[in-house]
Amino acid sequence: PKADWKKLNRKATFKMSYKARSEKIEGVLQKMLDTFKANLAEATKKEEDAQALYDKVTAAKGAELQAALDALTKMEKENGARGLSKEEAQEEVDALKKQVVDDTKYIKQVEDALATKKTEWKDRKELRAGELEAI
Repeated sequence: PKADWKKLNRKATFKMSYKARSEKIEGVLQKMLDTFKANLAEATKKEEDAQALYDKVTAAKGAELQAALDALTKMEKENGARGLSKEEAQEEVDALKKQVVDDTKYIKQVEDALATKKTEWKDRKELRAGELEAI
């Protein structure tokens, strides 16, 4: 038997310590840990900002609600609807009628657009079916 010196003199990897063999794995895990910590910090900051904004808006809306309730109470004391002037009531009625007309126009416009899209889709489906048959 002839001795293969290349095989005999190579490094014995089975004798390496666990740390030396797992260095790459630990590096990847460390990077993942750093990423997770950074993402957690960012998410925590976003959550704190969102909570602060929510608290601010809630306080503002609460004050607005209280003001509306106070005004309603005051109006009830002044005999409710009689506290509104006739002009204000008529303006509100006119505004609501105008809103109904605008909404009706918008609904008609959307229905027309829907009908157009349906016909376009039907034509496109027929064209696509023809292309598939040609293939």
